[in-house]
Amino acid sequence: MSADPDSDVDFSAIPSADESAVPDPQFVAMRNSGTLPLSYLPPAMPGSRPQWMRGVAIALIAVFLTATAAGICLTYGPPVFGG
Repeated sequence: MSADPDSDVDFSAIPSADESAVPDPQFVAMRNSGTLPLSYLPPAMPGSRPQWMRGVAIALIAVFLTATAAGICLTYGPPVFGG
């Protein structure tokens, strides 16, 4: 791996770690594992949801997509013209 020629950081000036430094065991364990911890992204739960939940979710998504397509900013309120 070569250094980025466009970088303005002199990586050779960065000091290395002290010989007596002890790495955090949790950091080492997380760095060496290939997956995220279960507390960060728990597995999906199987099961069915009531039909009305799906309808509410689809309606909310439709409202947000329609507002975005109409150019209405849902964060800052309705657009103000001529003000």
